[in-house]
Amino acid sequence: MKIGLDRLWRLARLGLFLAGGHVGSIDVKEPSVEDYYGGSFAPVAFVNTSFSAVLPLLLKGRPFVVTDGARGLPMASWDCESAQKLFPNSRIRHEGGKSDVNGVPMASDWINRTKPYRNSEQFPEGAPKFRPFYWDITKAFMEEGHRKWGKNAQQVADKIVQSSKVPYWLPQQDEKFMGKMSEMWFHPPGAGAVAHMDPHCQTTVSFCFSGARKWRMMVPPAEPHKDGYSDGMIYGADDQTRKGEWQPTFEFDAPAGSAVLVYPGMVHETLSNGEQCSSSVSQTFTLPVAAAYYRSFWPRFSLVKEDVGNCAELVENMVTLGSGKKVPPAKPKAAEKTGATFVAKVDSDKDGILSKSEISEVNQRTTYDGKRTLEELISFHDVDDDGIVTVKEAIESWVMFATSSFRVASRMKHGEL
Repeated sequence: MKIGLDRLWRLARLGLFLAGGHVGSIDVKEPSVEDYYGGSFAPVAFVNTSFSAVLPLLLKGRPFVVTDGARGLPMASWDCESAQKLFPNSRIRHEGGKSDVNGVPMASDWINRTKPYRNSEQFPEGAPKFRPFYWDITKAFMEEGHRKWGKNAQQVADKIVQSSKVPYWLPQQDEKFMGKMSEMWFHPPGAGAVAHMDPHCQTTVSFCFSGARKWRMMVPPAEPHKDGYSDGMIYGADDQTRKGEWQPTFEFDAPAGSAVLVYPGMVHETLSNGEQCSSSVSQTFTLPVAAAYYRSFWPRFSLVKEDVGNCAELVENMVTLGSGKKVPPAKPKAAEKTGATFVAKVDSDKDGILSKSEISEVNQRTTYDGKRTLEELISFHDVDDDGIVTVKEAIESWVMFATSSFRVASRMKHGEL
């Protein structure tokens, strides 16, 4: 069949090869979600645990709940009613509306107020129908004063930061950083956060202080939706073409006093399924990052224009073993050549294995959240999970990142992203 030049050009402008691919597309390898998680999405729960016990899951990006995860936190007693008493002059927002202004006085009777989400009757089964209340004062009030935070906003934010503490099952790190990243959520019964993706590059921990919640999560598909994953978009209530896109794989319950892990790029949803108002705080932490998870799913994450797609610098630094080197976008052969040159310099004894001492020698880059640990860097490159980083694995990581970057640049050039 003959195709005219004008038709061929239109196909190219749409980003299509005659074979059906994308302009500039390349085969960027990544595992399926099922293979990566071993074919099992069963709930994983810990109690009275330790960092060494949860570390493998944190590195792999495996969702789990620590049922006593809020134990010992100064905030642990902050249920919905006590928050009203502690911060009576503050204002919060009824999430899910058109305005970001905090229009609800904390001291008002918001606990008994229920408002459905717009088009909630079209949400998929199990999704929350009612809107929760949201309070991000520690993160936003200094730069977003127009949102009306109430009286003594600085003192209130300081109290939240000072009341933050690293949980017993995570390694010691900057608890003030965690406090400053606080988002408080208040879910009356039946309310919850609709499925969405967070704009964080670090892992989030959500401490449930009262009530009970059901969580559902999923990794976005290998070809993420071009419109992204803002609040509830994946349900298809506004865009009928997205109906059926929400296919959560992880599902588990979080009782009062628990902690739930949410990884960058993970689309997630919450629902207050107890009989009382559920109060929680979500905070990001810097150590550890979900290194192996980033390594496996960066090809798809890089295609998300917002949110996790902005984490390229973090991932690139792990690709280059914490050296701060840049990985230029390239097609596979060129990427392999450049990567091999870099890795050969790291493998100083030329034995085909990157030892801990060799990795430590180049791991000198300190970013805003500190240096990457050996555990993180090894986990990132050790795809076969044998505890050893080979030259081959390190080169493949370089090729993965370089070709992913090349694909993103190509699609942006042709208007596909």
